[in-house]
Amino acid sequence: MKIRNLLLTTIITFSGMLIFTSCNKDDEPVADDLSATKTEAAEMVAFSLANGTSGTASDIETAAALANEAVGYDSNLKYAITNDKSLSCGESADTTIVTVETGVIIYNNTKTYNYTLECDELGNPLKLDVGFSYNGEFDAPRLASTHSVSGNFEITQIEYTSDMYLINGSWQRSGGFESKIRNQINRQATIQFEFVDVAVEKEPKEIDNGTIHFSISGSSSHGSFSYAGTITFTGNREATIEISGSRYVTNLETGEVEEQ
Repeated sequence: MKIRNLLLTTIITFSGMLIFTSCNKDDEPVADDLSATKTEAAEMVAFSLANGTSGTASDIETAAALANEAVGYDSNLKYAITNDKSLSCGESADTTIVTVETGVIIYNNTKTYNYTLECDELGNPLKLDVGFSYNGEFDAPRLASTHSVSGNFEITQIEYTSDMYLINGSWQRSGGFESKIRNQINRQATIQFEFVDVAVEKEPKEIDNGTIHFSISGSSSHGSFSYAGTITFTGNREATIEISGSRYVTNLETGEVEEQ
């Protein structure tokens, strides 16, 4: 009888431990309830970079097109020609461009660019200074954003003998980012890009190589976050994003990222 009672007591005690453990597990915080994981930060950076969301890559290609016009670069003749859009030394111009897309990724931006051609003492083009600002939005399958953007590019190697432009400067986006996956968190964030010799083909105006140092910081209902890293353009409309010890490959058209 004592053995039977001891066995019954053991079973009841063990069952209580299971119930207690189960309750504890239900009360544990959800691991994904974070202000922003590295992967989520990388996605915000990638979508801000992508040409397919009218992001940084789009502004780079537009700046290259403006440089072509400013110096009268002709891709077929391979030398400068004078046209109604070319600039004299020291002359400035501005243009407003509306970018709209209604496909898988939807975006709408009204962009204003101001640019000035600078020359050497002999009147040879040295660089094109480009400043820009705009408000806009995009809606992609994984992320949506409403934001404001500003930046400054210094474009060199604008002489007709070079096949590529070099771009240095800065680009900044601030606004809201709405995640459509995981916990579907809304975040406010600022993304800052610093360009280091980003090489862009004069024709067809595609990014060939170069580096961007970036920082991203912001907040959500789960707290604040801050990351920094490097973007390296690898050609073929791809780039790698290195952030806090992790490495991602991103498609410059779609903004999609894949961890390596």
